[in-house]
Amino acid sequence: MFKNNRKHLQTAFVSSVDSLPPKEQTLLAASWSHTFYEQVFVRIDEAPFAVLYSEEASRPNVPVNILLGLEWLSSHFGWSDEEAMEHFYFDLQVRYALGLRELGAEHFDIRTLYNFRRRLLDYFDETRCDLVTEAFEAITDQQADAFAIKTHRLRMDSTDVSSNIHNYSRLQLLVEVVGRVQRMLSETDQVRYREAFSPFIKGSSDQYVYRVRRDQGAEHIGRIGKLMQELLEALQASYGEQPEYAMLQRVFNEQYVAEPEGVRPKGKDELQSSSLLAPDDPEATFRRKRSKQYKGYVTNVTETCDDENPIQLVVGVQTEPNNVDDPTLMLEALPELKERTDCQELNTDGGYNNEATATLARALGIEHVQTGIRGHSSKGMGLEAFTFEMDGHEPVTITCPEGQQVVVTRPKRNYQACFSETICAGCPLHDRCRAKPRKRGALRSLHFSDHDLEIARRRQRIKTDRASGVNPRAAVESTIACLKRPWGPKLPVRGRFKVHMKMVGSAAMINLRRIHRWVTGPSGRQGRAEGSLQEGQGILLSLRRLGASLRLSALFSPCMAR
Repeated sequence: MFKNNRKHLQTAFVSSVDSLPPKEQTLLAASWSHTFYEQVFVRIDEAPFAVLYSEEASRPNVPVNILLGLEWLSSHFGWSDEEAMEHFYFDLQVRYALGLRELGAEHFDIRTLYNFRRRLLDYFDETRCDLVTEAFEAITDQQADAFAIKTHRLRMDSTDVSSNIHNYSRLQLLVEVVGRVQRMLSETDQVRYREAFSPFIKGSSDQYVYRVRRDQGAEHIGRIGKLMQELLEALQASYGEQPEYAMLQRVFNEQYVAEPEGVRPKGKDELQSSSLLAPDDPEATFRRKRSKQYKGYVTNVTETCDDENPIQLVVGVQTEPNNVDDPTLMLEALPELKERTDCQELNTDGGYNNEATATLARALGIEHVQTGIRGHSSKGMGLEAFTFEMDGHEPVTITCPEGQQVVVTRPKRNYQACFSETICAGCPLHDRCRAKPRKRGALRSLHFSDHDLEIARRRQRIKTDRASGVNPRAAVESTIACLKRPWGPKLPVRGRFKVHMKMVGSAAMINLRRIHRWVTGPSGRQGRAEGSLQEGQGILLSLRRLGASLRLSALFSPCMAR
């Protein structure tokens, strides 16, 4: 049964925190744990998580804000589940951050963490509603309001995130799948198909491939393909609904082609990046980037970048299989970002550019600023060499590099500009010019689309920014590094949802660290009343508790003396 956690709002008269010496209490009130409590913990809205629990009268749930807060702390410090529970039991700062002032309060078993994650995953699979991301975004929006963060300028970048999966070779993956299908069978069927499975279950898949010579690999792959085809036909009636059977069917379709002559293994160039990489993580995909191979996911991060902000906050986190490209991630993120923020400018690298993103950004009134343009640059003179006079998003006039200005028209879908052939004839750029002579009349025509115009103006902006040394996007690289720092190159979890939970938790803690540095620094102390009124109230409450503790000590001292 769901129950909101409001105990932390009214603490005990005397607690474990009050027993600390005054100096330690002051240090605790100025530590990260106090900032976490005020800027993250108290902002967690537990009500949306009620759908995870029974509506019938039963034992109340362990507080959601404690479970979610502990998850995010684990993401920041890189704790295992066992380490997280140990810190929860015995670390005063962790308990203080989670609204607990007494060491003996709110103990629960590690299984509670597992059940909480399972409920979140099951609810997401059923409804496609991500409660963790919604909580993160709601908290970030509140933090942005509290610290007057301007959100009209944003920057975005993506990074590859490796899943915690075994690095299977092609042959080893096939052997592993066959072995798991064998373990799925009933005892009767295991006896029936013993001869077919016997070569693949004498040891692990590692041991199987160890005994295979390099020149024999193709033969073994072909033999397994024939076995898989036979198993798919023989087991469909009894095991067609089992996940192992579905995995067998998927791998066969991805790795082989059924032809009239028999089963043919696909060539390397026929395999897709979405092919199964490991049985334990069916969502992970393959990607090659800058001569490096990645197996897992891609996380896209959006944060504020206005120069007037006291701090910059991460406002959006997305995680998808890593064969999803940057423009697709941007298309997915932009409508919600526009709704949550007053985004007017988005800074990215050149990988986010395509016609669809340009069209959507223009429709939402967002200027897409890039540090580069994906694709090859034109050998001749590009459209960016021309100067445009704009009326909103529409070009009114165009001026060539040599100063000839003409009116831009739009007779059909594309724009058209007609230059005088008489003037162009003596131009030193005549042979390189993008404008081409017309069949009739002494004119040279230049045709371009909305997308061409968008790219040209971006190239002009990039050239101007490079000359001035301004690059608002650059600092997002530091955010990306901080996001993955707790785990290194590989996360300790598998599956898109679990990976995304880790990345969201890490992003929440990046924001927390930035807020803590600001509110405890010189500028933060001057503006604390504006940015975090609650912090001052928390310190006052701590002082009151300290006074109460001292009065109790004075009251009981005579009794103890007797």
